[in-house]
Amino acid sequence: MASINDYDFKEYRKGGSVIVTGTGATTGEFYGVQCITACTFTTFTMANSTGTFTGVSYPIGTVIYGDITALTASSANTFIAFKK
Repeated sequence: MASINDYDFKEYRKGGSVIVTGTGATTGEFYGVQCITACTFTTFTMANSTGTFTGVSYPIGTVIYGDITALTASSANTFIAFKK
């Protein structure tokens, strides 16, 4: 029998993903972002969150979950945004 977490994950991943390299703005409804390279975001909009997500150097492999609607990374950064 599948656990609740298995079900939730299967439902989330139905939205697909977008992989982004460079400084183009990425907008939409995302539930998470994973850094493929070290990433420093210049725009990071996440609902119901406090603190600063921009200007921080996130190491390779970092995953951030939340209600994300806008992302822009620095030059030569690559990340995957997981669609809702």
